[in-house]
Amino acid sequence: MIESVAATLMAAAVVWVVVALRRWLKRGDPLVVTGEVIIPKAWELALPTDEALPQHVPPDKRTYVPLYRLLRQQGAADFKRTTVKLLVENRSEQPLTITSIKVHRGEVSEPYSAGWVRYPPAGAAGAIVLDFLLDDDQPEAWSAAYEDSIERLVRTGSRPYFDDHVITLPPGESQSLLVTGRAESVRCSWSLQIEVVQVGKRRIVDVVPEDGALLTSGTPDGGFGRQFEWAWYEGADASFVTPPWLT
Repeated sequence: MIESVAATLMAAAVVWVVVALRRWLKRGDPLVVTGEVIIPKAWELALPTDEALPQHVPPDKRTYVPLYRLLRQQGAADFKRTTVKLLVENRSEQPLTITSIKVHRGEVSEPYSAGWVRYPPAGAAGAIVLDFLLDDDQPEAWSAAYEDSIERLVRTGSRPYFDDHVITLPPGESQSLLVTGRAESVRCSWSLQIEVVQVGKRRIVDVVPEDGALLTSGTPDGGFGRQFEWAWYEGADASFVTPPWLT
């Protein structure tokens, strides 16, 4: 059970059409954490170099998930936000309380500026999430929600979530969480740390994807060298094109 408004942390409330990029499992005792990076149907990426944009995209890489994976393998970073879904499970016989979830920042540097590319939406939707601003020296979790489109994330609380909330897991119970890390003016690699208390003992559970830390890049001061979108709507003739508002 969650000792707060349950809607702030309900995976069932997610109305994006999403898919897991990669799942990872953090085996712990007694807390088990399963995580997956969420790829929305409309995504945006920042490119580190011009060469990160392939000249030819194979037919089997042209839909939003394979194309996202291809560009990430080329070194691209999520533009402005990365969303992770966590399933936390208490596999013990005693209640367990999560008192905090924090972001551990790794490398922090200037945002990528070589290029920006998006996969345009077929429709927009929103989700309820926990929000971290990666620009902060010590990012805090805030309850938040997407309004109108995936580009508008609004915090819904008046103070950090764990200032006056905890998440209690009875024995055998699990809970899904959505966590979004946003970058406005930095490029940041990051992972998560979950603080738990059980039978009076406090411990930290590190949650790191199998492929390493997450990577999110904000808006570069001088703007992007080039901007593209993947014209999936052209069918077999799909390619990277200049976004309509720039033509």
